[in-house]
Amino acid sequence: MSISFVTPLGALITLVGLVPLAMLVFEERRLRALCKRLGLRPPPSRPSLEVGVALAALVGVLALALAQPVVARHTAKKGRADAEAFFVFDVSRSMSARTAPDSPNRLDQARVDAKELRAQLGDLPVGVASLTDRVLPHLFPSVSMNAFNATLDESIGIDRPTMSIAYGNSSGTKIGALADLVTGNYFAADAKKRVAVVFTDGETLMDKLPILPARFKDGHLRVFFFRYWRADQRIYNAAGQLNPAYSPDATSLPILDRLAQSLSSHVFQPGQASEAASAVRAVIGSGPTTVRGRELNSFLLAPYVLLFALIPLGFLLARRNFPRRPSFA
Repeated sequence: MSISFVTPLGALITLVGLVPLAMLVFEERRLRALCKRLGLRPPPSRPSLEVGVALAALVGVLALALAQPVVARHTAKKGRADAEAFFVFDVSRSMSARTAPDSPNRLDQARVDAKELRAQLGDLPVGVASLTDRVLPHLFPSVSMNAFNATLDESIGIDRPTMSIAYGNSSGTKIGALADLVTGNYFAADAKKRVAVVFTDGETLMDKLPILPARFKDGHLRVFFFRYWRADQRIYNAAGQLNPAYSPDATSLPILDRLAQSLSSHVFQPGQASEAASAVRAVIGSGPTTVRGRELNSFLLAPYVLLFALIPLGFLLARRNFPRRPSFA
């Protein structure tokens, strides 16, 4: 277990809190000098000392809270030793299509289903890859949910990476490039049970599609599909204006269906994460587990540190509202 600070420089903001503390010291010294000049006994220093300690404590607590302390702990996580999966996301331009300018696009819907599906697969190591006219790995199979979610949220995006197909083409996806999952050695040698789940709208070029069944069979890879496609979806720019260069390709529907049939697979619809999880579990079955990595669990302490600020703050408010009267001899 370790403690770190998210924004350590944030503590410097509380330096302004030293101003009233310095003023308190200055006024206390000036009062004592005046009492000495007038021949009076100065008031007890205890009240001022108490206020000074309370101010210092308040500044210290606020400084600690603004630095945002985090308690982190690494825990070993076990995962299947004989099985791995890859979630492959179509990030071509057509995946930015949506029903309205302010509605989730196809890739947004895919993220939701992927996270739900990943959560239901438990100890199965899962990797993340993107698909355009090629397959690019972003995360190799891991049991870390934090790594999976971070990769999905931060690394997967429309046209990232940019495809080599010219922007004038209506389709920017080559589902046939999924053969790279086998030829590129994406899976560990010990992973005898291999699964890929492809999140796509199915609008694809026909290159290499006929070779996929044989290639997947040789690589002992089972592939399932999620399709995100509706005839009323369009592409809008950042200003909400319709992009007239794109219209949904209805001819892509039977292409993906025939491919899934040739693979003895299935095309799932948005929201069918539970059905997909059952299909994946049927493929991988049960098997041995081993330590596959470590999960980082963090806990933000700032909200609880701020609770301690109520103690010196309450004391200062009470002293302000119910001041003690100074006594002079």
